[in-house]
Amino acid sequence: MSDKCPYEILYEDESIIVVYKKRNVFTIRTTDKKTYAYNLYHYLKMYMWKKKEDLFIVHRLDYETSGILIFAKSYPMKEKLQKCFEERKVIRDYEAVIQERIPLNQSFHVEQYLEERGFKVFQTDKEHGKQAITDISSINYINIGTALKINISTGRKNQIRMAIHSLGFTLLGDKRFANSEAKRMYLNAYRLVFPAELGLKQPEFKVDPLWIILN
Repeated sequence: MSDKCPYEILYEDESIIVVYKKRNVFTIRTTDKKTYAYNLYHYLKMYMWKKKEDLFIVHRLDYETSGILIFAKSYPMKEKLQKCFEERKVIRDYEAVIQERIPLNQSFHVEQYLEERGFKVFQTDKEHGKQAITDISSINYINIGTALKINISTGRKNQIRMAIHSLGFTLLGDKRFANSEAKRMYLNAYRLVFPAELGLKQPEFKVDPLWIILN
């Protein structure tokens, strides 16, 4: 596959395709014309067009975030997958690195209500926002900070970034909420697991974490 393609295929069958999105690429195009041809959906759509197959968006990752994404090849499968996400039946594991050196084996449970206003996200109340549940654990140190394991029960825009910010930590490379300059934003989605009742041929997808050390 060309180095210019912003993804790697992890798995594919007749109903789904699972890819690893590289950092600094949009999942779909935005109102900025520069993104019309350079976005993950565009590249995958061209790939599927050659195979005479359809492609449907299921979920997204932020521009700066790398990680695993699943796409459906039919509208009914798209609806089934999205229902699993909505019902919080999908295990979604991320990793991140914060600047602060905090004690290891600490756990943080963050519940927020987030509201999107245009391109921005704000913390608000239950009446105006959507619930965002984030669980964070400090796993190991690396030379630039503390590596975190993160699990999200909900999938709100900027959810992890705002959860880390609410704890007073600095997500490395997060220019929006932490004003942190780094070579990249240190946030990566490394594992997706779907429930057995969905009937996927392969229910779990993962890549080796970039920063956390798993036992």
